[in-house]
Amino acid sequence: MLLVKSLSSIKRKNILLVTHAGADVDAICAAAALLFPLRKSNKAQIFVPNHIGIPAKKLAKKLEIPFKVVKKASLKEFDCLFLVDFNDLQMAGGLESSISSFKGEIFLVDHHQLTRKKITSQKNTLADPNAVASCELVFDWLKKSGIKIDKKMATCLAAGLVTDSAYFLVATSKTFAIMSEMLAKSGKSFSGLLSIFSVPRTFDEKIAKLKAAKRARIFLVSGYIVVTSDVGAFESDAASALVKIGADIAFVGDTEDNKLRISGRASQQIVKKENFGLANNVFQKLPTYFGGSGGGHPGAAGFNGKGKNINEALQKCLALTKQFFRKKKGFRFKEYT
Repeated sequence: MLLVKSLSSIKRKNILLVTHAGADVDAICAAAALLFPLRKSNKAQIFVPNHIGIPAKKLAKKLEIPFKVVKKASLKEFDCLFLVDFNDLQMAGGLESSISSFKGEIFLVDHHQLTRKKITSQKNTLADPNAVASCELVFDWLKKSGIKIDKKMATCLAAGLVTDSAYFLVATSKTFAIMSEMLAKSGKSFSGLLSIFSVPRTFDEKIAKLKAAKRARIFLVSGYIVVTSDVGAFESDAASALVKIGADIAFVGDTEDNKLRISGRASQQIVKKENFGLANNVFQKLPTYFGGSGGGHPGAAGFNGKGKNINEALQKCLALTKQFFRKKKGFRFKEYT
């Protein structure tokens, strides 16, 4: 049961919807699915902090979703904010300080693991880390608000579900139920939907994945294969590729200008069988050692912090993983060279 107020009751406001920095498809789609009905009775717009992902940018252009990429901005002109697809202010990039000092009403919609520091009141928070995508939560909010989901909104919601479920690898029965309804309303075939945001792999992405495999260090942790690697770009794609070719857990990172970036991926087998979560067990603990922020999901998470030694940070990821498995019977550890 939703505790947040009906979207239909929000009228005559100047509203800003904010995604996380580097918005992905789920973020821009969830924001758009809220924008379209809200702007019928309000002024409303979307800000994307710092930059937007290439698939999300392609989708926004195809569906004519208005958004503005901003690095810094005053938010004093707005009556209320909708924070979409994040619950850690450090994920707001250049808008972090403006949001933290905002005096108006703030609503939050997110499906990532919750951080300890709350951004807004519980009654204005629609968050569920068990939801596959933020678009799933927006779908629920629209339904409870009695808002008719039109063709464009349905297309957005379907796209967000596809991408954040990793093309249904982590889907639930609810995911498929919503997807079936939204795909029918969108008027598109599944292949037609994919064409809206799919982008061909670039040469640089292919090289990054191959370099990650070449530089990989391989460890056995209680019967599971854990891999660490460093690469200068496409860390999340490289981590996903390492899991696809055999790793149970992969940590891939890079450091530049004293800034650390690490992406982690874990197989669904290890997440479900061992109750292991990258966000809870590793990435939310990294700020203790390297500052910054970390979070995400059990099977996919990321970290941004400070430091010049990526190997030290990757070894901390490995150490935290070992710490989790040490509590289990038959702990073993070995590095393969």
